[in-house]
Amino acid sequence: MKVFKDPIHGSISLPKHCVDVIDTPEFQRLRNIKQLTAETVYPGATHNRFAHCIGVCYLAGKVIEHLRNKQRELKITEEEVKCVQLAGLCHDLGHGPLSHKFESVVNRLLPKGKKWEHEEASVLMVHHLNRENKKIGLTQVEVDFISDLISGKPPKDEVVRYKRYQERRFLYQIVANKDNGIDVDKWDYFARDSHYLGLSNSFDLERIIPFMRVCRCVREGVTTEEICYRDKLVLDLDAMFAVRWDLHYRAYQHRVVKLTESMYGDALYEYFTVDAKKTSPEFGRMEDVIKDMSIYRQIDDQIFGTIARSKDNKAQDIIERIRKRELYECIGEFMDADSKNVPGDNDIQSKLKSIPRLQPYCSEDNLLIINHKYDYGMKEKNPLKHIFFYTKDNDKKGILLEDEKMPPTLPAKIQLRDVRLYTRIPVPEEELPGIKETVSKTILPPVPVKQLTGIEGTGLETIVPDRTPSKSPSPPPSDASNAPSRPEKSKGKRSPISQDEAAGKKRKLDYEKKGN
Repeated sequence: MKVFKDPIHGSISLPKHCVDVIDTPEFQRLRNIKQLTAETVYPGATHNRFAHCIGVCYLAGKVIEHLRNKQRELKITEEEVKCVQLAGLCHDLGHGPLSHKFESVVNRLLPKGKKWEHEEASVLMVHHLNRENKKIGLTQVEVDFISDLISGKPPKDEVVRYKRYQERRFLYQIVANKDNGIDVDKWDYFARDSHYLGLSNSFDLERIIPFMRVCRCVREGVTTEEICYRDKLVLDLDAMFAVRWDLHYRAYQHRVVKLTESMYGDALYEYFTVDAKKTSPEFGRMEDVIKDMSIYRQIDDQIFGTIARSKDNKAQDIIERIRKRELYECIGEFMDADSKNVPGDNDIQSKLKSIPRLQPYCSEDNLLIINHKYDYGMKEKNPLKHIFFYTKDNDKKGILLEDEKMPPTLPAKIQLRDVRLYTRIPVPEEELPGIKETVSKTILPPVPVKQLTGIEGTGLETIVPDRTPSKSPSPPPSDASNAPSRPEKSKGKRSPISQDEAAGKKRKLDYEKKGN
């Protein structure tokens, strides 16, 4: 047993089988993999995957020990406790530089049709770690079980492993829950990221764990044993998903964070494409790197120092631009893009390439499209509808809550998408306004003049300007009586502005009233 002093969970004790994994080169590599790429906006967000994985291991052990002690009838074995802890410890071993952004860089380098995710490397790294470090001593059954816990479920063609998943599904919901997204991985990074970003975190996991229990449930017609929560915790779980939304909105998907992250990704891509074979000077082809863990384990965030000292002028120039804050120029942005019928990336690319004025800036090599997506973790679905709860009167059966029992705080739209367009080449300052206007008119469909948008009856209605060209535009209303007012009854269909914008305007109005 070894004690670690953690800024999030305090003094935590980990057993020897976890400490043995921590003391390996494969795990120590995580010290040089930053948890976030947000330090360009949040200077304190410099924490790493090393500390996060230790935190997840601690929480995984805490949850499974709680279930083991509270429900002896589950007959949770020592092997299961050990493997769940190690799955929490090793779940991010496969992350590369830039964490999640590294996946998109790899996929740009792979042949078309192939897709790679970091969990694949995590699984390979667990096998490599056990093979290269004799002190670990895991059996093949244990290695496969840990791999399945990291992935969330085993392959269906692995009959024995899949049978275990069907019979003990609750074990696979602790580290990587593919059913509703509630797992200890998120619990740790919500708390850890909020701490280092300097943001508030209203989610209290210490209230959640005592009310977790395994119940018999029916999911998609199949009877399973799953982790359920007391029905009175629905607001607490809603707060958890709200924290996720807030972290994405304010940090993970921040426009500057996403832009600098993409520029670092471009530098990495250029470094691995110095010749026609898409090989880097030091590591070779990415397609081979992600399969060979003896090479992969050498790649971490320090690679950007290597790039800065390399002879690859393109990659060097990008790193230098980031350091000088000479970021790519934004030539278009569309908030709540889906409600405005903004097309997908391929359609945007083809539309902009067809405009002669935009061709230099919007070629396939020069146009960067960044989608900012905010949701509760299941895209357009509400994860609260996929969580099983139990009641005070019946703690043996899991039930799904009906719509009327859902929290009133849920946003009207579970998923929002903002789109920003950047060009990788400099734009003359005097041309930028015209370029932005042309991009906007090309992407957005025409809208009628004086189309109202807003939340009906709140006084927050606004006029949407007409984007279609006109030879004699109408002058703005000079009389206050012509301005939009709060109607008693709506005469036309209004599409709501975003909830964040409406709430912000309402807070401003309340503040002004208090000031008077």
